[in-house]
Amino acid sequence: MVWRRDRYWDPFDIMREIQEEIDAIFRDFMRGPRLWSYREPGGRIEVSETWREPFADIFDRGDRFVITVELPGVRKEDIKLRVTEDTVYIEAQVRREKELEQEGAIRIERYYTGYRRVIRLPEEVIPEKAKARYNNGVLEIELPKKKPTKPEKEGFEVKIE
Repeated sequence: MVWRRDRYWDPFDIMREIQEEIDAIFRDFMRGPRLWSYREPGGRIEVSETWREPFADIFDRGDRFVITVELPGVRKEDIKLRVTEDTVYIEAQVRREKELEQEGAIRIERYYTGYRRVIRLPEEVIPEKAKARYNNGVLEIELPKKKPTKPEKEGFEVKIE
């Protein structure tokens, strides 16, 4: 007789399912946005921090890459940008402080949120010649390539009658 797992009850099946769910939770936690919060005893001060991955567009202009990244609510001074030959590291932090008075008690909240993004480039660039501009919540980065290429057009353009 052949023992098949789907025909007989195995007490360790439940433990395996729980272990798989725990593994999935930790995989999602390490991959997704991280949430940390701290509350002092008495609940007077709360600090919370959330990191998000900003939206980015990457354009190949032949001799350079142009990357635009959306960073709404960020001041230019709070952006950290680092470029290597094949990677762009972006980190930006938004800070807000509120003081509310309710029924004679004062509550102070500090709110920190930010953006983090690592962008791998398909070709090597010259990091020391990189330029960046920030305007109205959009960061634009220009990265000159080490070996400029001509953008290739695929196929043949056919006129439509």
